[in-house]
Amino acid sequence: MFDALQVPIPALESKANSTSSTVRQAYVFALDPTTEQADFLRSHIGGSRFCYNALLSLVKANWDDNLARKNAGIDVSPEEWFGTSHFNLRSLWAEHRDELAPWWGANGWSTYNDASQRLSRAFTNWRQGRAKFPVFKTKGPGGSVRFANTAVRLADSHHVVVSRIGEIKTYESTRKLYRHLERSTGRILAATVSERCGRWSISFDVDVERNIPAMRLPVRIIGIDVGLSTLYTGATPEGEPILTVPNPRHFVSSQHRLAVAKRVESRRQGPRNGVAPSNRWQRAHSRVQKIHSEIANSRRNLIHQTTTHLAKQFDVIVIEDLNIAGMLKNHSLAKHISDASWGEFFRQLQYKTQWYGSALVIVDRFYPSTKTCARCGTVKAKLPLSMREFACDMCGHRINRDLNAATNLARMGMAGTRSVIGRGGEVRPEQRIRDARAHPDEALTEALTSVSA
Repeated sequence: MFDALQVPIPALESKANSTSSTVRQAYVFALDPTTEQADFLRSHIGGSRFCYNALLSLVKANWDDNLARKNAGIDVSPEEWFGTSHFNLRSLWAEHRDELAPWWGANGWSTYNDASQRLSRAFTNWRQGRAKFPVFKTKGPGGSVRFANTAVRLADSHHVVVSRIGEIKTYESTRKLYRHLERSTGRILAATVSERCGRWSISFDVDVERNIPAMRLPVRIIGIDVGLSTLYTGATPEGEPILTVPNPRHFVSSQHRLAVAKRVESRRQGPRNGVAPSNRWQRAHSRVQKIHSEIANSRRNLIHQTTTHLAKQFDVIVIEDLNIAGMLKNHSLAKHISDASWGEFFRQLQYKTQWYGSALVIVDRFYPSTKTCARCGTVKAKLPLSMREFACDMCGHRINRDLNAATNLARMGMAGTRSVIGRGGEVRPEQRIRDARAHPDEALTEALTSVSA
């Protein structure tokens, strides 16, 4: 997988012993339910969606009525407003479930507990400004439902027991989680059953006791520059290229197959109001979902392999804090940036470095890693994306721009700083000293001086 230039390095012995710690971890397994079991799972998903919409409708109706009374000059006591906490929504559902959903007993209690939890979290996000006001969930293919730990368990290494449904076979062995449960080193907190792209999976939320190694000595340092032509470029502070992962472009390479499958699907009788989809549409839709699933699985597999390799082999990993959401506004590159999935790469590095005793240094997004010469420290005024090679105007050094950026990032790992440079103002003295160690000969070019002047 890796096109890397690497020299085997003996493992370093840590001065301190590893410590046992309880961490929150997810275990995801593919399910193989029968047709009857799949219908029961969809019933649970539909019940959770119905409960969510019903509770939201009750809360909105109550708030609109109280607001109209208040605007009319009528006093409304605080007790007349429906609360949106998890406990309040559960009580509201218990009060109205018989009239709203006489069939509620067909599903387990975890189904409706999941709906009240999600709606309460949606109201909290709205109040804190992280999201808009909650909206009703639409009925469509797929979905998920969360079960409490008492409603799901492992029967053995190949079967999952779900309340009201029974044993469901898994495609793959669950022995990694099953052994933790047998040794009492793991405890299931909850499990989420999902249907995506026509496939079923279950994700266990588990507290696991792991041996967390002590922080290793910062001997093996690597800077990682993410890109589109080359997905990951890694270099040492000395400028030695030790990691090169080409971009497989999972979505772009499958785009033609996906377009053909979507064209066939569009010519079939799909779902409409009052019209059920035809069997031919369902088969065509399954082919489209299968392609999407293959793309997502291939991308996820590459990211997992790369992040695990980095966290195990290197002591300090240096990355940039990129504004990915802002980059996605560039419509020329949005598709390729989404296909690269940089955010997932950074997320996995954050928890895997904790697992394996390595350190993750995040450099400030305004640090000019690409425009800084790795040899003399000169900063170029501009370096457009079309220029794939960095050419220094001061020392004449020529190098691949990704390798140049990775080298500069690795040197910031030697400085041991998280934030390298800020926008405006003067950098703190202690931070300037650390930066000087990373780039002892850093200077600005005449072109940059004339621009800033």
